[in-house]
Amino acid sequence: MADINSILERAQALTDEEKFEDAYNVLMAAYNQGKDNAEYLEKMALAAQTLEKTEEATKYWEELIEVAPNSIVAYSELQDIYNETNRYKYYLTRAKVKTLNNQVSQAIPDYKKAIDNTQDTKEKDDAEILMARAYEYIGKPLNAIDEYYKLIPHSNTSEYYIKIADLYLQQKDKYSAISTLQQALERYPEDNSVKELLARLYVETGEVDKAQEYAVSNLLKIKIKLMQGNNAEAFELLQNVSDKNNGEYYKLLAEYYFNNKEWDECNKAIDNFAKFEPAHPLIFQMRSLVCESNNDMHAAHVNRAKMYIAKGQDDVALHEFMLAHNIDTKNIQTIEDIIVMCENSGERHTAAEFYEKLLVLDPKNEKALVKSGDFYFDLGEYQTASKYYERAAEVSRMSETFLKAGKCFEKLKKEKIAKDYYEKYLAKAPMSAEVELIKAKVSKLSDKDVTESDEGFLEKLLGFFSKK
Repeated sequence: MADINSILERAQALTDEEKFEDAYNVLMAAYNQGKDNAEYLEKMALAAQTLEKTEEATKYWEELIEVAPNSIVAYSELQDIYNETNRYKYYLTRAKVKTLNNQVSQAIPDYKKAIDNTQDTKEKDDAEILMARAYEYIGKPLNAIDEYYKLIPHSNTSEYYIKIADLYLQQKDKYSAISTLQQALERYPEDNSVKELLARLYVETGEVDKAQEYAVSNLLKIKIKLMQGNNAEAFELLQNVSDKNNGEYYKLLAEYYFNNKEWDECNKAIDNFAKFEPAHPLIFQMRSLVCESNNDMHAAHVNRAKMYIAKGQDDVALHEFMLAHNIDTKNIQTIEDIIVMCENSGERHTAAEFYEKLLVLDPKNEKALVKSGDFYFDLGEYQTASKYYERAAEVSRMSETFLKAGKCFEKLKKEKIAKDYYEKYLAKAPMSAEVELIKAKVSKLSDKDVTESDEGFLEKLLGFFSKK
């Protein structure tokens, strides 16, 4: 039996000879072999259209969409066919063509027209679903909610209630989400997924007794016990958790130890939680609370700062770091954290201020020296900048430090010092991109040294002969 590519080539050859019927028959004979092949189905549909076999062409285009759901060719051809045969399918297909062309908002009116052109409930629902998703895509969740509500009477599951609740949550509207899930429970009173989600929302809103009424999972029941202050019962449930290898378990264990003021055990549980979700804001919030309970306010503020960083609230984080610094002004790590925050936010003056504080504690900190030099260099205060670069050069292992020092002293017209630093730079970075440029500078500065030396000799000579 010939492979599908050979069959397609044979059919194309017959088409080129305008033997369309023969080409169609060759393709038809290979249907069972090629029905899952997108290229075959497209050739089959085109051959049928050429012979004006509209029903067969429709069938093959529809089969092609099942194999290749994003085939814009198939949708475009079907749109033309449906225009004459089925107005519901015409508008639905036209909407899909627009969606594939990333014209989602323009597809919505076509979904509406598709619904208006059918009395079939399933067809209406199919269009409603697509329209709801389109509203979601273009950022109109309330419109999407309206469409999902229309689907609820024809559904036998809670999926649309849960979808609507999720959309409300995306709008930070927990109470509408709760109301929706309550409606779902009236219809599906034994649906555990609805119960669990409802219980979680009641936990978030602080309605613990209501949460207890609906909680399904053991971990959520433990959370509720801890919120109610029933620590002994919570610990008993924790002991019976079958899968302890997850972050949620350790998070609850940390909460239990915190309630019991067992700080060492609490810290161990937090550390285990962090292994699963190392950047979770709650890790730092919990550590902050433990530190605060132990009157370590410096560490409490540092951890709160890290919590806000994890939440993306850098301005609040910086404020917390500042509070930590006020408590312990000699803590180098806190000063460095503040510097990073300031540099990331473009607050160079504050960063420079804290580099100065860092240098008081660590006078040979090369990064602080270079950064301070950069700050004053950019302000045009070259004399001040040169002092920092000189100090940095004394401890530096980086070639860049000598280059910056050279440029700074060149600005100060101190060519001999500039040349010395440039030469040190060349010795440390012989393969850098700036080598040729710096070599040229050194050569130019060397020539200038000779000229200045000659001029000095003449001045001395003239002075000697002018003596009386």
